[in-house]
Amino acid sequence: MSLRRLFDIRQWRSSRRHTLEEIDEEFSFHLQERAFDSEAEGMELAEAHRDAERRFGDARHYREQGEKVLNGHVRRQARASFMEGLARDLGLAVRTLRRRPGFTAAAVLTLALGIGANAAMFGVVSKVVLSPLPFQAPDRVVQLWDLRPNQRRGVEAMLSLDNFRDYESRNDVFSHVAAVRTVNLYAEREGRLEIVRGHHLSSDLFDMMGVMPSAGRTFRPDEDFEGVGSVVLLTHAYWLREFGGEDVIGQTILLRRWIWPEPRDWVAAEYEIVGVLPADFRVPPLSMAAGYGVGREPEVVLPMGLWTWGRGDRGMYSIRALAQLRDGVSVAQAQANLQAIAEGIAESAPATEAGIQVTVVPVEEVLRREYGLALGFLWAATALVLLVACASVSSLLLAWGVAREQELAVRAALGAGVRRIFGQLLTEATVLAAAAGGLGVLLAYWSIAAVKIFGPAGVHRLDEVRLDLGMLGFTLGVSLLTVLLVGLWPAMRGARGHPSEVLRAGGRGATLSRTRSLRVLVTAEVALSLVLLTGAGLMLQSFWNLAGVDTGIASEGVVHVNIRTAHPQLSKYEGDAGAAELYRLLKDRVEAIPGVTAFARSRFVPLSGREPFGTSVTMADRARPEAGERSVADWRDVSPGFFRALGIQFLVGRTFDAGQWEASFTTPRPARSDPLDFSSQLVPRSVVISAGMARTFWPGESALGKTFYFGDQDPEIVARTLGVVEWSEQWDSRYPVPVSLEVIGVVEDVRNTLGGEPMPAYYLLNPHGANLFVRTSVDPAGLAAVLRREIGAVDPGEVEVTQIRTIEQIVAERTEDSRFRAVLVVLFAVTATGITCLGLFGVLTYAVAQRTREFGVRMALGAGGSQITGLVLGQAARMTGLGVAVGLALVFWLTRYISSLLFGVVPMDPTTLVGVAALIFALALVASYLPARRAMSVDPIVSLRGG
Repeated sequence: MSLRRLFDIRQWRSSRRHTLEEIDEEFSFHLQERAFDSEAEGMELAEAHRDAERRFGDARHYREQGEKVLNGHVRRQARASFMEGLARDLGLAVRTLRRRPGFTAAAVLTLALGIGANAAMFGVVSKVVLSPLPFQAPDRVVQLWDLRPNQRRGVEAMLSLDNFRDYESRNDVFSHVAAVRTVNLYAEREGRLEIVRGHHLSSDLFDMMGVMPSAGRTFRPDEDFEGVGSVVLLTHAYWLREFGGEDVIGQTILLRRWIWPEPRDWVAAEYEIVGVLPADFRVPPLSMAAGYGVGREPEVVLPMGLWTWGRGDRGMYSIRALAQLRDGVSVAQAQANLQAIAEGIAESAPATEAGIQVTVVPVEEVLRREYGLALGFLWAATALVLLVACASVSSLLLAWGVAREQELAVRAALGAGVRRIFGQLLTEATVLAAAAGGLGVLLAYWSIAAVKIFGPAGVHRLDEVRLDLGMLGFTLGVSLLTVLLVGLWPAMRGARGHPSEVLRAGGRGATLSRTRSLRVLVTAEVALSLVLLTGAGLMLQSFWNLAGVDTGIASEGVVHVNIRTAHPQLSKYEGDAGAAELYRLLKDRVEAIPGVTAFARSRFVPLSGREPFGTSVTMADRARPEAGERSVADWRDVSPGFFRALGIQFLVGRTFDAGQWEASFTTPRPARSDPLDFSSQLVPRSVVISAGMARTFWPGESALGKTFYFGDQDPEIVARTLGVVEWSEQWDSRYPVPVSLEVIGVVEDVRNTLGGEPMPAYYLLNPHGANLFVRTSVDPAGLAAVLRREIGAVDPGEVEVTQIRTIEQIVAERTEDSRFRAVLVVLFAVTATGITCLGLFGVLTYAVAQRTREFGVRMALGAGGSQITGLVLGQAARMTGLGVAVGLALVFWLTRYISSLLFGVVPMDPTTLVGVAALIFALALVASYLPARRAMSVDPIVSLRGG
């Protein structure tokens, strides 16, 4: 608002006050006169005053009404004055900025990049991390799991069924306890078995989430326990796809599910449909061993009472658990309560539960652990981009303010006060920020679409990110903050100038040494850009290290084909012999394709990202391990030709031969007359082991010919006649038959994941598996359609191709998180560095323009062009050097927080730091080149005449 308008409002207020005082005086005068007249007529003085009050009551009312009208008039005048002054200031700001279109466009685009990036990242972070999970009381929902000493890998964040039942029934801290288990089911459709994705869920989970079914009901509490009837819930999508949205409550669906412990078979049964879940139902994401989430969304949901896997075996972890804390109960209290229960369990079952520790973690914390650091790092990078943009535009406004000193001094001399000039300069910054905010919203919309397309797959709720009111409100807030960051300092500097000194200077301008603010801002830009460039360098190096990891396979020309078949016990290719026959049919068909040089089938997929299938093993030449101590290795089932198909190099020994394959799956095993006679199992099975397993279990010696066993076995007992001992007391109950494994070869380590060290592993012949590997001498991309056709033609009723990809594509999938972070940070760093160079260029250009007279004098006195260039480059070098020093200090402080995001590189990597610093200096030199040339080309005569 202009000072004139402010003065007008004050005048109106003063006038109103004087008018009301005059009305009060007039009213008091007439009231007093009337009282005197009544007293003269013989009325008592007090009665005369009361009579005057009664007679003038209406006058007082009119006076009050008049005051209200006057106040309203003043407020309307104030609003009109404010809006008129604001419109005038905005119009002047727009006209001023239009006279410099290049400056305005650069400033708006620079700020829009920072605002748009921050708005998009806010949308991602708020939806993925900050939005509450779909619970009635998300702040009181926790996940439970057990940890044991030397626990085998693959069961992290899980519970055994028996432990869950104990925690569920004996706790004093939870109002709800629920279990989640993913399963595969088979539905019979038109004579063909189809895989159906299923979940076992507790009824408490629906209460915790407040789920209201679209039709029917959810599970009753009694259906959480064994003995429940065969009931099922359908998800909304499955209901629409398979039943067309018709009324299905009370109907049945035929499903086959695995029954354990007895009869240990796929059993078909009719399940009554009792409800249809709503369309927005999603299983809550949980911490998992192989990543975050539930793995997949179900199609059908079964009650927890039908899940019996691991019943009676506390060492068999099979479910994930959620619970809701009672009001007033803390996480620490809940953990202490469950730990007391766990210690009681350990006393009753020391073989498997000794040293058990219960973990209770809020689900929101689990979410933050998974995504918080990476998203926080990216958001911090976008915030740095915005700060660099604000510093750059602010420095340009400051430089422009130096160039406008004459204009502002004239305005001040003509009567514009400090507030008037300050308001006008701040209004110009507001116009820039408003235009940048509008453009930033558009950039945020495009950025969100790009993140959904190119972002890593499987990020929780990333597909739900939208440009909503929350993002618009955040953009507005950032734009207002930008006004302060960009405009406040230049406006204060411009408004507090001394017009008499500027006018006496006669337009000779200011030197760069007088504009300390400019140097501070440019130094800040350089420091922030160095931080971003260092982060980008570290992320790129981490990505290159990850992508360049020795995977142990020769990936060029290898195609992975995922197939879907019925379970071996439900297929016509039943058992090992049937699986071997299907393998032979597939092999013959695929190897007949021109260009195919090798073929294999396996359950194991290199670089799949899954946790290794860690199994306990016992070395035959080693003493019995202590209680709770485990030797663990990854069990990998493969077919003949696996190592050749994937190009896995043998270090020593040999691969499996055809005779071993035939003997394994075509020769019937001898029948046992004595249940305790396991002598037939003592015939060693051949295995190939990884180099890591050889180093771990037989360091410094040859592993060829060594023998080991499944499970935690007693080697001395295994070596004896097995029929004379009670084996159930000697060996791991999960591996009652001590199968002997003999090492025939050692191969290079093949990784499950790119990060970390590969787990010791051993390879066994097995004809089963949903993964086919084909090595080809032709272009793998051109072979995909042929493979799909030929494999599908082997047996259309039994084999279906679901996915074809090359090993290079698998590697790309495994590195997409790292690659995405690296690309974003590089983009942010390049943007910030470009903005910094633009700011440095603009500041030096204005500085040269303001020092034209000084340069003319220097050249007239004999200074050469190189000396003038040195002055400009020296100023740039000093600002850049100080910025680099400040940036390195920030890097030392900040990069320690991102060490978990890096692979194969330390946060303070000297090569990265030196390279980034050198790049900053080089770019600063480039940005200073044109201003330096302009300074060198100054004509001393022209500049002195202009003075």
